[in-house]
Amino acid sequence: MKAGVKGKKKNLVLYIVIAAVVVVLVVLVLVSNMMKGNTLPSVNVETVTTGDVQEKVDTSGTVESQNKKVFFSPVNAEVQNLNFQVGDSVAAGTQLIDFDLENLERDNQKAELTAKAGQYGYNDSIKKSNKAANDVADAKAKVATLEGQVDAKKQEVEDLTAQISSAQAQAAADAQNAAEDSANQAAAQYKKDKEAYDKALADAQNAVTDAQTKYNQEKTNYDMAYSKWDSSKTSTNEQAVKEQEKVLTDAQNKLDAAKASRDNLLNNPPVYQGASGGTGEAGTADTSQLQLQLQNAQSELAELQSDLATNKSVAESGDAGVLSEDAKKQLQVNNNLTELEAKTLDELIAEGKKGIQAEFTGVISDSKIVDGAAVTQGMEMFTLESTEDVSVSVTVSKYDIDKIKVGQKAKVTIAGKTYDGTLTKINKVAIPNEKGTPVLGAQVHIDNPDQDIYLGVDAKVTIVGNEAKNAVLLPVELVNTGKTGSFCYVVEDGKVAKRTIETGIASDSYIEVKSGLKKGDVVITDSPDTLTEGLPVEAKEASGQTDGEAQQDTVAAE
Repeated sequence: MKAGVKGKKKNLVLYIVIAAVVVVLVVLVLVSNMMKGNTLPSVNVETVTTGDVQEKVDTSGTVESQNKKVFFSPVNAEVQNLNFQVGDSVAAGTQLIDFDLENLERDNQKAELTAKAGQYGYNDSIKKSNKAANDVADAKAKVATLEGQVDAKKQEVEDLTAQISSAQAQAAADAQNAAEDSANQAAAQYKKDKEAYDKALADAQNAVTDAQTKYNQEKTNYDMAYSKWDSSKTSTNEQAVKEQEKVLTDAQNKLDAAKASRDNLLNNPPVYQGASGGTGEAGTADTSQLQLQLQNAQSELAELQSDLATNKSVAESGDAGVLSEDAKKQLQVNNNLTELEAKTLDELIAEGKKGIQAEFTGVISDSKIVDGAAVTQGMEMFTLESTEDVSVSVTVSKYDIDKIKVGQKAKVTIAGKTYDGTLTKINKVAIPNEKGTPVLGAQVHIDNPDQDIYLGVDAKVTIVGNEAKNAVLLPVELVNTGKTGSFCYVVEDGKVAKRTIETGIASDSYIEVKSGLKKGDVVITDSPDTLTEGLPVEAKEASGQTDGEAQQDTVAAE
């Protein structure tokens, strides 16, 4: 173990000696060279210049038309002359299709009648829907009010009944004082009769209320059945109306019977029979006015309860007769379709004679018809895409977002030809490309399109971004990046010095230096690994781009 440690120490000493010898030799060589020529180590340098630098974003995309129109047939006819094929370029005003109008008149007279029927049906459905919606809204609004009125009227009936009972009881007490034994018997009998009467009257009133509610329900059912039959007069709907009419008649009969029974009780209340010798007359209270008020209050209560039941039934029916927004839209679309078919014969013939012309210069991108084909009004025939209003849909890397904004100019190259463009749109949501990398979609409008534009092809796009004019410029390869920021090496007072700089706009050749350098400073172009701060050096101007060339540099930034 001791021999091994001693061997390692000897090797370490040997390495140190060898390193020291090498350092001494290097120093001797440098000193010898300096003594021989009395010269300093030379470094390649470049003088800082000023000029213009501009950011550019290179991308590519697909040429698309911004004005695309699908042409539909205005008539029911046969295509007589089809003057294009898919892919043809056509100028604005070119006659594309002619029609054979032989059978047009008969077909379109039928279409006019269909359109009228459709319009009537549409108007009727909308009116019924609006009425149903209004009825439901009104009923919901009335329910709360009617419930309060019913409660108040019930309390009034209870109060009147209590007053009558109190009056009768007081009369019985007075009779009792006049003829105790006879009055007691008469009062007991009257109380029994009155209790039976009150119970019978309450039962009769409840029967009227139940019958009224049942009648209201059956009346609502009958109205709905009748409305359904009125909208669609089928035998099934007619039978339903007849059956509901029988049910409604039965409900009416039961309501009339209940009211007659109640009114009979109201007209024949129990009479207090006092003792003989005039005591009975003295023990009967005059409650005729109270009885009249009670009768009126009970009648009003029945009417209020009937109204409440009717409105509750309508309110709880919901939207049974109300058309939804989608249903209204469907009716409107159907009505529009029938109106489209219902153009007057003169208009259709006039349009048919005109045929179809190109509304703008472009390319036929799709066709659904052939020469001699029969077309119907509203049928899709072909698609024309403008070559005068075109854009390129491109994608932009997330690293270039800060370099672009709407309104910037661009150069668009299609099939070797370059056009002027303008950035008109930048999407706000990134989407993954085929590699899964998020990119932003953008649109560059071609400002000067011509007949050489091709739709659907790839185009190269250069978006001209930010620009710095008369800026201090430095070749991008001379900028180093450290933990504290960007820096470069300069020759200052004949020695190597590290200079911290702030950079700005960059192309792929030059970068703007906002601070840290000025025009005329001498920047070392040699590799930073060969430089030592404070080392005296001799600057040697590197061959390369001149100041004038730097000012014209506008190469696109990566």
